[in-house]
Amino acid sequence: MRASTRTAGLALLLLLAGRQAPAAAESALPAGAEAALRRAVTRYGPGAAHAASFVQTYTPAGFANARRESGTVWIQAPQRLRFDYTEPETKTFTYDAGEGRFYSPADKQLTVRKLSPEERARLPIVFLTDPAELSSQYAISLEAVGGGSDQLMLRPRTPRPELAWLRLTLAADGSVQGLSYETEGGDRTEFQFTGWRAEKLRPEADYRVVGPRGTRVVE
Repeated sequence: MRASTRTAGLALLLLLAGRQAPAAAESALPAGAEAALRRAVTRYGPGAAHAASFVQTYTPAGFANARRESGTVWIQAPQRLRFDYTEPETKTFTYDAGEGRFYSPADKQLTVRKLSPEERARLPIVFLTDPAELSSQYAISLEAVGGGSDQLMLRPRTPRPELAWLRLTLAADGSVQGLSYETEGGDRTEFQFTGWRAEKLRPEADYRVVGPRGTRVVE
């Protein structure tokens, strides 16, 4: 697998993986942050597949130039996610039932990672996670962005080398406008989402990419 393709896929897999959280939160979730998160939970609740265009940029620590990729994302409650990349190359990342899958047609390879029950219980996908549970994992602060949007900064309550902080921008209607995060090493990934729309539910198989016959599977 080429280095750029592997980096993007592993970044998504690491974003989905959490470590052990403390038994109790150190502080209460700010009221404004809780309201914003509950709007997001309601917006992406059961009954539809929610789709949007996305732009992803990845900037390695110590570098000024970022890698830019784009495509379409689908979110389907309770815990289904699909990224279809179209530029600069075609590839797909899916998550469902505790398993992340990354398929690269150029490499004819499917990477599969099974998450543990503990990791699945603490998935930092904020629009699919109950705000109270999220608060037990992160110290959350709130900033008003303007125009009815809210920006939330989430910092892990216990150190995580793969995640120093996570920032979310939520619109007044609960839609997610942006998500960015940085590792302790300084690598940064940013997503911008536009044109959210509700579509009919997609079948389970759409969230468990397998690739065509002959695809090499790496677990």
